[in-house]
Amino acid sequence: MRQMSLRTLLTTVAVLAVLPLFVPAAVHAQDTDAMLTRYIAALNANMPPRLNASAVANLFAEDSLQWHPFGEPPFAGGQPQRGREVLIRFFSAFDSWKDWTHVERNRTVQGSHAVWEGTAQGTHKDTGKFVKLPIVFVLEFTADGLVKEDRVYVDNHLIGDQLK
Repeated sequence: MRQMSLRTLLTTVAVLAVLPLFVPAAVHAQDTDAMLTRYIAALNANMPPRLNASAVANLFAEDSLQWHPFGEPPFAGGQPQRGREVLIRFFSAFDSWKDWTHVERNRTVQGSHAVWEGTAQGTHKDTGKFVKLPIVFVLEFTADGLVKEDRVYVDNHLIGDQLK
């Protein structure tokens, strides 16, 4: 086995140390997992009873998209919600709930993408009835930890069924 000189070793270490400076920043699964944890915690902290729709919208990038493929009202037909102002209006609609929270069941993270599966649940203000429904978020995060795109899979008919 050939011996490496101290000078060669130090040169190799120096080159390896600066390589990350020349590699574009990438979001790794560990980062995305932490971003997802922060997102769900902030989402729950800013939903009823302490609804702050602006704070929730600020979890999204300025040019973000949120999709509701099952056509969640008022965005029937699966049209995307684009930008924070639209998201503020969307999240403001949760003022009809006494409380609202998301409880995790499972998550999968890869690169800057995450799939979060759980239960959305809350108590309706007018009826006092407790509602619980499955929900899935398919998220893409920016390197800054903001949501770039979110697809939300939820069957809102379950809400109506439970409020009867």
